[in-house]
Amino acid sequence: MRRILENALRHSGLDLAEVLHAANGMEGLAALEQSATENQPLDLILCDVHMPEMNGLDFLLEKQLRNLAPGVPVVMITADATDPQVLDAVAAGAHGTISKPFTLQRIKTCVESLLPPVAPPPSAMGDAQP
Repeated sequence: MRRILENALRHSGLDLAEVLHAANGMEGLAALEQSATENQPLDLILCDVHMPEMNGLDFLLEKQLRNLAPGVPVVMITADATDPQVLDAVAAGAHGTISKPFTLQRIKTCVESLLPPVAPPPSAMGDAQP
């Protein structure tokens, strides 16, 4: 599912530099800690609600408790948008949800609104004055 989601993000036209993967909430926390240690800022976290070892809600709460990736928006991926865990995650600070099965347009719409704006390419004229 992680690869499918990454491919969907890439095919939706979003410019992705590096994508970190984690199989569960514990691996996700370790990736956030490593990112902080290596001073690699993150732009967005996509987290499945139902994961082994640590579910998405527990991941989100532990992320906040440890102050990992503060200010980085979190989007919960779910098979059921009315799942109480999804509602709890949104109440705990998740910035949105994407329900499975998802469409490229749904992913793009949700994610684009949360990513920092991309700087326009430099002008072909450079700094030349008229």
